[in-house]
Amino acid sequence: FYKPQSSQIFYKIEELNDDWVNLGKERKLIIQSSGYSNSFVNDNKILAPYGSYNLKIKSANSSGIESANQLEYNLSVTPPWYLTTFAFIAYLILIGSSIFLYVKFSQGRTRRLMEEKRKEEELEEAHNLQMGLLAKENPKREDLDISTFIKCATEVGGDYYDFIEFEDGSLLAICGDATGHGTASGMMVSITKAGLLGIDSNDPNFILKTLNKIIKKVDIGRLRMSLNLVHFQNGSMKLSSAAMPPMYHFEKKKNKVEEITISNLPLGGLMSENFTVLNKKFSKDDVLVMLSDGLPEAPNRDGDLLDYAAVKECIEKHSTKTAGEIKDELVKLSDQWMNGVHNPDDITIVVCKKLKN
Repeated sequence: FYKPQSSQIFYKIEELNDDWVNLGKERKLIIQSSGYSNSFVNDNKILAPYGSYNLKIKSANSSGIESANQLEYNLSVTPPWYLTTFAFIAYLILIGSSIFLYVKFSQGRTRRLMEEKRKEEELEEAHNLQMGLLAKENPKREDLDISTFIKCATEVGGDYYDFIEFEDGSLLAICGDATGHGTASGMMVSITKAGLLGIDSNDPNFILKTLNKIIKKVDIGRLRMSLNLVHFQNGSMKLSSAAMPPMYHFEKKKNKVEEITISNLPLGGLMSENFTVLNKKFSKDDVLVMLSDGLPEAPNRDGDLLDYAAVKECIEKHSTKTAGEIKDELVKLSDQWMNGVHNPDDITIVVCKKLKN
């Protein structure tokens, strides 16, 4: 063109505008993406949504005569990768998967919470059952000073103590431990207590033989019941045991603690089992201590066990005190030894001290 500086340039994008747009004195065309918004055309600035376009350019001289040739360009306005169709499909899959996993996680968590609640309720019921089977109060007697203690483990165990007073004035003291934990051991203690109440005898051998047959016939799997029985009468005592830890007898006359171990099988073992019975004098100021294995087997922070020697030494050291004080010393011994460690098994202590003949 003559005087090209006076020429005019026109453009048109067929997909956006039908009319030619005069650039005027501008010699550049700016095309930007408007994303998914509407298009906008203003002089030399164009906002175009994502898509493909056909750009046409023509020119005219100062006299308005157009050039014979036109330029055509194929344009493509593409979104960034995170705004592509594939990206949105991936987002949908990711969102759907997240919702699915969250629902599954929530359902699993709800099931776990329900299961934990069920177990807690079962343990609480077993604990209440265990506490309900114990003696409501210790016998108040002129001839015996009696003190008891029980400390339950995290899981409910099967420790049990009780007393039966007979019409002749004698007393049967009982200390036992059912194998296992939870409601099963509580069931074993229930059977034992019911059996004891139904046996019309104060002979330890007969009582243990009868209980053994009852538990054997009930047959609740591999559960067994260990039991210590001591019958106090007229300044003497009859002792028998079914697989319980040793009993400790402090004899004032000798000023010495004797560890009494009676080896018999637990109740529910052999149907024909006979139970050894020992006869001992029980004079004024004598002490008898029965306990479950939770005390001598109490662990400290290093995992070491308290053991029976320490229990015997504690009884011997405090044997001149009252039954309650002796019991308190044994409890203090276990607390100091464990030093905050929770007892893994029930701890039961029964202390009987002779007041007068």
